[in-house]
Amino acid sequence: MEPEIQIFLSVAAVAIFIALILVLNFRKKDTQKVLIWILAIAFGTLMTIITLFDGIEIIAIKPVDYRLDGTDIFTSWHIGILLGIPALILLSIGTILVLYDEHTYVMWHGLATGSSLILTIINVILLIFLNDLEILHYSGTIHTLHIFLGATGLMTGTASFLFGASGQRNLARMTGYFTLAGWWGAYLLGLLLELPGLS
Repeated sequence: MEPEIQIFLSVAAVAIFIALILVLNFRKKDTQKVLIWILAIAFGTLMTIITLFDGIEIIAIKPVDYRLDGTDIFTSWHIGILLGIPALILLSIGTILVLYDEHTYVMWHGLATGSSLILTIINVILLIFLNDLEILHYSGTIHTLHIFLGATGLMTGTASFLFGASGQRNLARMTGYFTLAGWWGAYLLGLLLELPGLS
């Protein structure tokens, strides 16, 4: 998929997700179910299209321009969407479920968001193993902001997990929203890194 198309679809998915979160937060009990389902299906469809057409690869995307002697040099799972997209999808699903019906789906919320936290920790650990050319290719202002938003999301996600485990629901919710904002922002900035001349 062309990076421009992926960015457009991703921005549309984020807009739909924000609308869904707002509807879930400000609805009256047991109302607007049709709108919620429409938004959820639209969000799920866009995320499926982004994931399938981008092609989640076991090894990260390897631009032809960056080959030495026919050998691929981009080998880190941190580069690409292999870990980031599943983490975002799990975090988003967990958020939607707990806002839709907290008492029914609190366990599934914990499993989904906890799994997204684990995937993100793995993603951060993989930064250590980037080779010099990978680091050089992805250095710059956009990547610095990507790292900042991802790290902020990881810290607030960990705090949200701890607040949730200790029963502090309001603090868990607030830090959870910061996590969503940080990780979605990091994802969108990561897409900009694929545009020519912006890495």
